[in-house]
Amino acid sequence: MADEKKNIMSDILDVFKNKDEEAKKTPPKVVKPVAKKPVAKKPVVKKSTAGADAKIKAVRDRKAASKVEKAMHSKTHQDLINVAYKAAEELKIAPWVLLRAAKWGHFTDDRGKKYDGPMIDDIDTLDDAQKKALKKALDL
Repeated sequence: MADEKKNIMSDILDVFKNKDEEAKKTPPKVVKPVAKKPVAKKPVVKKSTAGADAKIKAVRDRKAASKVEKAMHSKTHQDLINVAYKAAEELKIAPWVLLRAAKWGHFTDDRGKKYDGPMIDDIDTLDDAQKKALKKALDL
């Protein structure tokens, strides 16, 4: 049995030796690198967003104007008289000057009535400083 084992072992060794010799005989395969063709990129075309930006701005302006309009129309005449006094103090003018300039002199007739007049920016008898002071006093 020991002889059988030696024979089997020598057979196995012979197989491995033969494979090593065959590997030495055949030259290794040389793989040539394949040059890749450059991929032509499509030019990036930027679309103008000016039209979309203008639409977005218009929607935002309408929403802001709507909020201002709701805020103004939620005020009573007395609220706006108080606002005029506060704004006049900032401008260092008499409150009645500002009330008359805004055409709000009649507000004392019905102090509890909700305001239904134009927005501050639309009152053409007010100058820019008066409009700014009134909007600031209203927190607009």
